[in-house]
Amino acid sequence: MRPVVMCFSGLDPSGGAGLQADIEAVAALGGHAAVICTALTIQDSQQVYGFEAVSPDLIRQQAEKVLADLPVAAIKLGMLGSAAIAAVVADLLITHPDIPVVLDPVLAANSGGSLASDDLAQGLLRLFPLATVITPNSVEARRLAETDDLPQAILKLRSYGARHILLKGGHEPGTAIINELHGEGGLLSSSRVARLSGEFHGSGCTLASALATGLASGLTLQAAVSQAESFVGAALARADRPRHNGQFLPVRVLPQPAAGATGEPA
Repeated sequence: MRPVVMCFSGLDPSGGAGLQADIEAVAALGGHAAVICTALTIQDSQQVYGFEAVSPDLIRQQAEKVLADLPVAAIKLGMLGSAAIAAVVADLLITHPDIPVVLDPVLAANSGGSLASDDLAQGLLRLFPLATVITPNSVEARRLAETDDLPQAILKLRSYGARHILLKGGHEPGTAIINELHGEGGLLSSSRVARLSGEFHGSGCTLASALATGLASGLTLQAAVSQAESFVGAALARADRPRHNGQFLPVRVLPQPAAGATGEPA
């Protein structure tokens, strides 16, 4: 069947981020998303107002049934919400060490509003050595490493056991966004794209789930990163804006070929 990506994420009722972002991105790239709901959130396309976490045991049961039934080829970790949930997920990963894991360390929404309890940052540290790659933005990297110096933050996250770090540069100043992939040998690759105007809701979820789909499809990490970044760039370029002064919602579908592009009559 299509490559299966198991996604641990919260439910965003606006459909911009969380589970819906995962499902749309995974499907667009040819995969099948099996979704494990970690939390119910109160949010719209502009702001997070609160959330209620699903019980850790219920999350464990959801995941165990999927893992026993479907050929899960990659796991994407998004909103976990608490250290207790992170601990349950860590136990699951330990029992499935051959499945690549993409960890998006969600602590807060881009627009503001917490998506985690105070103890989650500490709980995430247990997951770092179990993940193939973690995808923090610069704000999350600084917070998790407890330093304002980004190069030092990368070194500290590596010391916590992170094997690969895709540092997202969208929160840094400048006319371009620079993402950096770090590994054991230091900087492995980087990408630079022009910054689009406006704010986007769900771009981080989209990148992580697209990256997980690439790994599930058998791509190398660097190839999966490149594919995911291209996919996100296209999704943001086509984004919808429900309010004239609000955040954009990514359009997570692959563009259709023009009529006649495949040799068929226009």
